[in-house]
Amino acid sequence: MTDTLSSLLTLNLLLGLSLPEKFSLAGSPSPVVGVVGQDVVLPCQLSPPARLPSMDVLWRKIGTRFIPVHEYLDEGSQNLPGESYQNRTELFLQEFSTGNVSLKLKALQEADAGTYHCFVKNPEWSQEATTELGIAVMAPVFIDVLGPRGQGIGLACRTTGWFPKPELQWVGNWQNLTMEIVTNVTQDRENLYSVVSYVTVTEGEDNGDITCIVRNGLLETERQSAIHLSGESFHSEGVTMGNDHTCYMDLDLK
Repeated sequence: MTDTLSSLLTLNLLLGLSLPEKFSLAGSPSPVVGVVGQDVVLPCQLSPPARLPSMDVLWRKIGTRFIPVHEYLDEGSQNLPGESYQNRTELFLQEFSTGNVSLKLKALQEADAGTYHCFVKNPEWSQEATTELGIAVMAPVFIDVLGPRGQGIGLACRTTGWFPKPELQWVGNWQNLTMEIVTNVTQDRENLYSVVSYVTVTEGEDNGDITCIVRNGLLETERQSAIHLSGESFHSEGVTMGNDHTCYMDLDLK
C-alpha cells in the first residue's frame, strides 16, 4: 500500500468528524538536549499519521516575538529557512505522509537554546505544539601544580567554555577530598562558564590519584583530569597526557 493511499484511507475513516476532532499535534513532552556544533531533531507529530490537503508548516522560536525558523507553504511548494537560520534547517518532506513535521536544526549554537513553536494549518484547521531545546557545551579539564603550600602541595583545576553552569568535584583515591576547597565560577559575554578550583593536598593524607571531575548536568556527562602524588618530595618525575585530557604526574613529597 502506498503512502498516498494509506493517507487517503485514514482521511476517509475520519470523515464523520470535524477537522479539529480528527487530528492533534504533539511536540516533545520533555526538553530536547543538543550539543554545540552538532545537529538535533525537534519532534512534531501529526496524529493520526496523515498529510493534510494544502498543509502549511511553520516553525518559529518563541522570544519577545516569534522568530521565523523554517516554513513550508504547500501552495507553490515553498520550503524556506528563516533569515537567522540559513543553511541550518531541514524538514522531512518525504515523511509528511506519516504526519512527521519535525525540524532538523544543524550546527547548533548557544543562542539556539529556547522554546520552539510548531504550527500546522490548512484552510479548515490549525494546530500548534511546542518543544524546549537545551544547549550543552563541554571543554577539556586541566590540573596545574602550584607548588608547596604549608605542609602540602597546592593544586588548581581549570576549565573554560561550559554551558550550562557545570559542577566541579575533587576526588582522592575515589573518595571526596575533605580539605578546604575554593572554587570560582565566571561567565563570559557568550554565556559560557569558566571554573577554577583550588585545593591543598597535605602530606600523607591523600597520596595517590587526585582527580578533578567537571560534570554537565544537562548531558549527564563529565570530563576529568587526574594527578598522581607519591613519595616525600615535590620532585616531578613525569607527565603523561591521555586522549581524555587526563594528566598523570608523579610527585615525591619530602
